[in-house]
Amino acid sequence: MQHALALAEQGRYSVSPNPMVGCVIVRDGVAIAEGWHRRAGEAHAEIEALRRCENARGATMYVTLEPCSHHGRTPPCVEAVIAAGVSRVVIAMSDPNRVVDGRGIAALRAANIEVVSGVLELEARRQNEKFIWSMRQKLPFALVKAAMTLDGKLATVARESQWITAEAARERSLALREEYDAILIGGGTVKADNPRLSRRLGLATTPWTRVVLDGDGDIPAHAQLFTDGGRTIVFTSAPARLDPAPGLEIVPIEDRADLAGVFGELHARGIHSLIVEGGSIVHSEVIRRGLWQKMMLFIAPMLVGGAEAPAIFAGEAVSRLTEAYTFRFDRVELLERDLMVTAYPT
Repeated sequence: MQHALALAEQGRYSVSPNPMVGCVIVRDGVAIAEGWHRRAGEAHAEIEALRRCENARGATMYVTLEPCSHHGRTPPCVEAVIAAGVSRVVIAMSDPNRVVDGRGIAALRAANIEVVSGVLELEARRQNEKFIWSMRQKLPFALVKAAMTLDGKLATVARESQWITAEAARERSLALREEYDAILIGGGTVKADNPRLSRRLGLATTPWTRVVLDGDGDIPAHAQLFTDGGRTIVFTSAPARLDPAPGLEIVPIEDRADLAGVFGELHARGIHSLIVEGGSIVHSEVIRRGLWQKMMLFIAPMLVGGAEAPAIFAGEAVSRLTEAYTFRFDRVELLERDLMVTAYPT
């Protein structure tokens, strides 16, 4: 199963909105075939492995996700597994998709195939955390990401932010864009930085979307985001200010958007995972409203101070520690001079 998970990992930048899945077929303790899901719309991992197996009859199949039992872009995998004569299937986790969710396992058992489930389940669930959340909640999995100083500042009082972190942290940050469907920023960041928010590493083969929250309705009409032809969605309180452009979708909102509603609109548009990159107002509101599922902070060894300097969390403060917004540290990694801290909600 560890090898199946490693195979699944090869689809990290290419399978969205599908899950990453790996499969290994074993006979007498020896792997005789393997496969992984390479791209949405193409063969699933079980089919890839069976195509590479001359004879799977009586063998054991290890697969990181329950075989599908429904017709989607491809036929049901469970039918192919049964037809191949596999005698035992070991599964890491069930499929959170409501049209599957146990039906694949039930079909295998109905065909007198031995099924063992829950093997390395925690590892499998973490690998597909974005898929699981999006499938069950019908909302994009939201990653709060920020490069900041040790005192939590995203920029100086003069709004200087390039570059707070060093190259290794910036490269890791760019790699996240390759595996997520979209990135979200506020209109203030567009005005201050005029970013491109492009993918630059060439790893991903899935679509990429830039999302802007323009509650004040004053973002520059000719920002780079609106002129390069890439897919961009702007939620704005002043839609008439923006001219139609290739790849640009303009969505009218009230002055202060209902963020949960915005996330729902994004999911309806096929966005299943989302990097929340800021600035301070957007980060603060996403945290305050509990709309995030993961946090990755790139922390530089510097202090800049200043009550007016934008911070990762600003605005109304809590009075008591019991009212604080808490989370769980998951891991810490040193990237040259900077720290990368990963956390999850409690």
